[in-house]
Amino acid sequence: MTAATRGRGAVAPWVWVQAVTLLVRRDLKLRYKNSALGFLWSFINPLMQIVVMTIVFKYIMGSTIKNFSVELLTCLLPWTFFLQSLGDGTVCLIKDAVLIKKYPFPRILLPAAALGSNFVHMSLSFIVLLVVFLAVPVTMHWCFLWVLPLLFIQACLTLGVLMILSALQMYYEDVKFIITWVLQVLFFLSPILYPVEQVLNSTRLTPLMKELYIVGNPLAPLFIGYRTALLHGAQWPVPGYFGYLGISIAWAALLLVVGTLVWRRYEWQFPEMV
Repeated sequence: MTAATRGRGAVAPWVWVQAVTLLVRRDLKLRYKNSALGFLWSFINPLMQIVVMTIVFKYIMGSTIKNFSVELLTCLLPWTFFLQSLGDGTVCLIKDAVLIKKYPFPRILLPAAALGSNFVHMSLSFIVLLVVFLAVPVTMHWCFLWVLPLLFIQACLTLGVLMILSALQMYYEDVKFIITWVLQVLFFLSPILYPVEQVLNSTRLTPLMKELYIVGNPLAPLFIGYRTALLHGAQWPVPGYFGYLGISIAWAALLLVVGTLVWRRYEWQFPEMV
């Protein structure tokens, strides 16, 4: 058992928050250290993605979705948050090997900081979304507040996955390759490029396949929620939506529990592995 593990119970919560804040600030500074545009990339990146995807799917492939760019942006921002959090968090232990070897501290702060820094980026990117809403325009509605609990659920789910992946990455280099493939598949199996109605109204899918599409992917109810709350006044397109959202909450809780167990099982070996 490490000193960090033995002393974890004596650490006040505000100390943990302060430590994560410092690590987040460090990550943000390092990411744009030699960049001329700096934090402006938080705005430029989503805009470039939206332009490219709109040209490809709207004008080349002929998507009939009304306001395609806005529909896409409402889900692309939280997806990018999930994607980049996993990318940074999976290798956070290897990246901070010097810290792990030199200082005794709760290692969970590292994946938490990776999650926190990407949450800041997503928050800045939402300014782009607000500008687009004003330009379209989109009617402001109190249902926008639904985004807050959805983001909390997604953050909990992501942290659970991060604890599992970052611990396994210390032992198996294959993890980063597997997760890249899984994320590519998950992107197209989530209602991001298309509304969930296209899945529910498809005649090629059986009722069981449609049910598994939502139940088996904990991100699906979240993306449905983002798009519906921001653009459609909380007129949920899926019957029994809150039941499906409850399943996403159960997924998040399960992944947090499993992630914590995996983390506690291997945490004491991290200084020896890096």
